Amino acid sequence: MQTKPLAIILGAGPGISQGVARRFGREGFHMVLAARRPDQLDELCTELRGQGISCEGRAVDLTDATAVNQLIDALGSERQLPEMVLFNASAMHVCDVLEEDWEVIRGCFEVCVAGAFHVARRLMPTMLSENRGKLFFTGGGTALRGEPMMSSLSIGKAGMRNLVQALARRAEGSNVHVAQVTVRGRVHPEDPKFNPDAIAETYWGLYRQAPGEYTHEVMY
Repeated sequence: MQTKPLAIILGAGPGISQGVARRFGREGFHMVLAARRPDQLDELCTELRGQGISCEGRAVDLTDATAVNQLIDALGSERQLPEMVLFNASAMHVCDVLEEDWEVIRGCFEVCVAGAFHVARRLMPTMLSENRGKLFFTGGGTALRGEPMMSSLSIGKAGMRNLVQALARRAEGSNVHVAQVTVRGRVHPEDPKFNPDAIAETYWGLYRQAPGEYTHEVMY
């Protein structure tokens, strides 16, 4: 029987996700990493297991509401309500905004906003019913200022930021903690501030906040 507390990272990749997985894994969490590419998940989990962290990968298309529901339902039947869920998915296309294709923008929006919505829509009713849970999102500085060469990411992150604000207000008065970390810099392993492990400390700090002390957005 699974005895470790459960943490899920959706849209897992080698950057922030891996830093958060290391941080929570060191605290004794069982980490579930979910994303579209099984091969990448295998690599990430192999690295984490090599560091003594309990980890597994699950393939899922976060833009597909049915697939998201099936994943969360499966994890719920196998274990318990996750203690922490991080939505870390994003998509972008570098192109001049006046030359961009709307279908590309819509595809990126689906990942950033529809994916976040599907996850919240499935998880939050249970969290609110049980009056507990931590649901976090990775935002970006482009949500605050549209970038002409990254309009697809700017629009997606701005939409997600607005959605998370609505979710946080929906959870007001409960012990459910909804928050986003708005990362206003390029993530790089050698950057003293914007490296994955440093950013992961912010998520750990949010996780440790008690009811009545919740922060809903960190400008990082």
